Amino acid sequence: MKFAKWLIIAVAAILGIFVAITFFLPKDYYVERSIEIEAPALLIYANVADLEAWQTWNPWNEMDPDIEITFGEKTVGTGASYTWVSEKMGGGEMLIVLSKAPQVVRYKLTFEGYEETPGYSDMLLEAESATGPTTVTWTFEGDTGDKFFSSWMSLFMDRLLGPSYEDGLAKLKEKCEKQIQVVPGMPLP
Repeated sequence: MKFAKWLIIAVAAILGIFVAITFFLPKDYYVERSIEIEAPALLIYANVADLEAWQTWNPWNEMDPDIEITFGEKTVGTGASYTWVSEKMGGGEMLIVLSKAPQVVRYKLTFEGYEETPGYSDMLLEAESATGPTTVTWTFEGDTGDKFFSSWMSLFMDRLLGPSYEDGLAKLKEKCEKQIQVVPGMPLP
C-alpha cells in the first residue's frame, strides 16, 4: 500500500512540474536554414515565387505521394496561393503575401486545426552580383497560440522542420544549378 501511495505522489509531482513548466515556455518559434546556390538570384526567385515551380522541389510532397494540391486563381507572386489535403500531413493553405524580385518571397501558412495561429515563411535571396552565386535563407516563424500544451511545440519546431528545410534547399539548389547548365548564356526570366 505504501508503494502505491508513493507512486501516486510521484506521478502527481511529475505532472505538476510538467504543467508548471508549460506556463514558462515560449510561444514563439523560429527555424532558419541557408544554402549557397551557384545560380543568379533572379532564376532562384522564379522557382520560389511560382507555386507550381515550388512543387518540383517541395520537400513535403515526397512524404505523401497522394497529397491533393489545388492552386488558387493566381500561382505567381503576391496573392498566389494553393491548398493541400493529405491523410499523412493534414490540410492547409499557403499564400504569398509579399513578393519582391529577386530578394524576398514571404508566405503565410495556415494549417488545419491551427487557423488562428498562421506561420510565416520567408525565402531571402542575397547575391553579390547578377550572375550569382546566391545565398538562399529559408525561415519559418510564428507562435503556438493559446492552446495549453501547444507551447511545447515551440521547443521542437527547429528539430521537426529543420531537416525538411535542408532537404528542400538541397533540391532547390540541384534544380537551379541544372537549369543554369542546360541553357548557359540564355537571358534569365
